[in-house]
Amino acid sequence: METRIRLIDALRGLALAAIGITHFGDHFLGFMPPPDHQGFATASALDKILEALRQIFIVGKGFGLFSLLFGLSFAIQMQRAEKRDPGADFRYRFAWRLAVLLGIGLLHSLLFAGDILVVYALLGLPLLLFHRVPDRWLLALALVLLVGTPRIVGRVVGGPAPESQRQAMQARLNAEAVVHWSALESGDLRKIVADNATAGLRNRWDFQLGFMGRGYQTFALFLIGLWAGRRRIFENVEAQRRLFKRLLVWTGALFFAVPLVGTGVVLLVARFTGAPPQGGLPDVSSWPVIASLCFYDVWNNVLTLFYVAAFALLFLRPRGRALFAPFAPVGRMALSSYLLQTVVGAFLFFGFGLGLLGRVGHSVAIPIGVAVVALETWLCPLWLRRFRYGPLEWLWRSLTWLRPQPFRIRSEAAVARAAA
Repeated sequence: METRIRLIDALRGLALAAIGITHFGDHFLGFMPPPDHQGFATASALDKILEALRQIFIVGKGFGLFSLLFGLSFAIQMQRAEKRDPGADFRYRFAWRLAVLLGIGLLHSLLFAGDILVVYALLGLPLLLFHRVPDRWLLALALVLLVGTPRIVGRVVGGPAPESQRQAMQARLNAEAVVHWSALESGDLRKIVADNATAGLRNRWDFQLGFMGRGYQTFALFLIGLWAGRRRIFENVEAQRRLFKRLLVWTGALFFAVPLVGTGVVLLVARFTGAPPQGGLPDVSSWPVIASLCFYDVWNNVLTLFYVAAFALLFLRPRGRALFAPFAPVGRMALSSYLLQTVVGAFLFFGFGLGLLGRVGHSVAIPIGVAVVALETWLCPLWLRRFRYGPLEWLWRSLTWLRPQPFRIRSEAAVARAAA
């Protein structure tokens, strides 16, 4: 088995913890709530405080970290494949690996509308085209995507959206939100699967490639991860200490600067273009809304990179390493841990389980999410004492290579007995 990079595993585990807290806070809804359930998790003052903290420090950041690490893992796998067999082209194997991930993700998405595996599998395919693109072009394209350029280009080409179109979209989303909520609340698996396979699939890609543009942000972070993997930045953090310190300082400053500059720019744009309509779905083709979303994306990614720098520097210290080391086994079993969170969340919130959807606030849901993450940090090391991979990691690896991979860890005594 190839050498693991413990820092990367720990960072992936931390990202998964943030993703879990995000989903538990959302009650694993995976879609917008219907009009009569707005604010379903923020009934008390404590709920509102927790929601504000969750939005500022957690929501989006876990997925950002996970996306960066996806690109990083791609680079490491390509490097190791070329080292094993310099004449082979591992991109075909990686494409098949993504196809397997797509299959797992499609099954997962039938239960949870917020699945990210399908998105990663499909966005991972164009990443293959950038394997040998020069570093400067990787970073240039990543920057173009991170600042929301596709959203701006779409507005310039498509023009403003008519009011009738905005109202029709609002009505459709409201109706689909009611159907989705009702399916989860009822716990009828047939309804849940049918809704997730139709409206849920369409709305996921609207979120990724529509006005929210989450897919462009994800792919940009893939490219940054690919660049970091090429430079082997995470393989010898001590040698990159200066780089991480500079990143920490710059992202820390931008964390405060971007909202201030963004607010000024949005107000200025609104002054000359007109304020967006109030109530319901915002006019996503209006320049103030577009500017707001672009600055939010930049700010979100700035904080994500701040976390990367802070985590890497803390991991260099013995106390920091001891504090974050429990996340490393979870990171090694990221796929299994991610799906386990969904199983637990579906049982807790959907109607076929405890049916807590909309019945508890963040003051209950978020601690439950933290408890599930803590449980995974306890279970994963126990599993890895006996097995080389998590159960789904083993399945994914075996299907990638089209043959069963070694699974159980055999003791030296057992190996000696087998050889005798």
